Amino acid sequence: MRRISTFSVCTLKQMLVLAAFSSACLVGNSHAQQQAPKAPAAAANQSTAPTGMGEIPAAVVAQLELNPEQKAKLDAAHDARRIMWSSNRKSRQAEYAGLTELLNKNNFDPREAVALRKKTRAAIDARFDAVQEKWLAFWDALNEGQRKVLVAYMRDQHIKQGKASAARGKG
Repeated sequence: MRRISTFSVCTLKQMLVLAAFSSACLVGNSHAQQQAPKAPAAAANQSTAPTGMGEIPAAVVAQLELNPEQKAKLDAAHDARRIMWSSNRKSRQAEYAGLTELLNKNNFDPREAVALRKKTRAAIDARFDAVQEKWLAFWDALNEGQRKVLVAYMRDQHIKQGKASAARGKG
């Protein structure tokens, strides 16, 4: 029997944090908040609305005190996400047009529709993976203090999204 490589608890926690970070940054803040002045002690727990869907709010970026290299990595991640969303929208539009053509054929075959969907999904997944790599490069450039600030923001967003999801589920 082959031995599977083991991970330390720390490594597993880091992987979970990175997964949450990727999700939080890609999904973005689902509820905009009003920007308010912050007290220094509470700065890590407060957030403001991001400048765009999936972007880290300017107030949180200010708390991170990024150096130019880190800022460039953050900008690259934000740019990659914007490009991905635009490309994904075009892929979905092309899929819709393709499905329209399939449905207008005299002998519709649902297997062709499934193949079209799989092709679209594969392209979207590949773009998503590429964006995650940009976010991970940004994460890797942060020091421990910056990571704590970012995780506090992510935790706050995760809780808000969970509450919003639960509220939608009740209706």
